[in-house]
Formats: sequence, structure tokens, C-alpha cells
Amino acid sequence: MTSKGKPLPLHDTLHDLALLRASSVDLSGLIGDDTAPLQSSGGVEGIEESTIQSYAFAREARTALKMHNSGEAQKQATRIEKVQEELADLLRSLSD
Repeated sequence: MTSKGKPLPLHDTLHDLALLRASSVDLSGLIGDDTAPLQSSGGVEGIEESTIQSYAFAREARTALKMHNSGEAQKQATRIEKVQEELADLLRSLSD
């Protein structure tokens, strides 16, 4: 992010943090194990890379929270279970 970029709005940031706290969703799974440690001698480049990673994390966390709070994941899981049951019934009827 350059110095000309907009900072995250405080209201949105506080709202996101409140959602994270209230949702009791484990977000540690969203962070990959291959995260590179910040270079202390990186200076401005290290800070910009950290800022880019921070924005990406916030974007992914918002997406995950929206999906979780909308119930869409649960709906899809229910549909998948229904299809699996139908396929199991079909296989049973074919094997008889």
C-alpha cells in the first residue's frame, strides 16, 4: 500500500473485530503455515508487505464471517447430505 492509499475506516474495523469476537469462529485455520516472517531490515518494503497481508487477511475474514453468518455453508452442507443419501439409495436399489 502506498502513502496515497486510504486507511481502513475505524467504524468498519471495530465492527469486524466485534463480529470476530462474537462469532466464536476459529480463524487460525485461515492463516497458512507458510507465512513469511517480517524482515527487520526490510524497512518500508517490509511494512508495505505487512500492510498488504493485513488487508488480505481482513478481506478473507470478512468473507468467512459473511458466509458463516448467512447460513449459506449450512444450507450447502444440508444439500450435500441429501444428495449423498439419494445416491446411497440409488446404489442400494441397483445392487438388489
